Amino acid sequence: MNEIKGYNSAATSGEFSRLPAGGYIIKITKVEDVPDKQYLRIIFDIAEGPEKGRFKDEEYDYRHSFVRSYKEKALGMFKAFIKAVDIANETNFNEFIEKGFDEQLLKGCRLGVLLGYEEYEANDGNVKERLRLAAFKTLEQIRNGDFTVPETKTLENKITTSGPVPGFTPINEADVPF
Repeated sequence: MNEIKGYNSAATSGEFSRLPAGGYIIKITKVEDVPDKQYLRIIFDIAEGPEKGRFKDEEYDYRHSFVRSYKEKALGMFKAFIKAVDIANETNFNEFIEKGFDEQLLKGCRLGVLLGYEEYEANDGNVKERLRLAAFKTLEQIRNGDFTVPETKTLENKITTSGPVPGFTPINEADVPF
């Protein structure tokens, strides 16, 4: 076997530090259109600050991505995304959206974002946390620290359909008068 440079200083797989919740300037590195579900998956990396390039070697894009739906009921949120891109990059994509838009033009654009964490129930039933996009901010707001770090969005208020719901007593069908 040949000499392997950097072996001793390499972290073992599974050893990584979690990106702290907070404000970041990101750069869009990849855009995937999913036309049958009407959304764009936006993959990003950290563009400035101590975490710059954090995801450049990341194998799993879903860990550092967010989705923006362009379904009719989500157009307001999609428009807010495009407006945030336009403000941060001095572009005017807004005028092209209804005329047909090449989503690949978003690659390389920067955005100010608040990233936080949210709990979710994994397939194995365990509660885990994942990175989430909490809000868009201007580049200046991020650079100046003019934001509040988002708290972790928890599942504690989640309504479940398995098992009895706390505070609810099921009725006996024999007691129903009709």
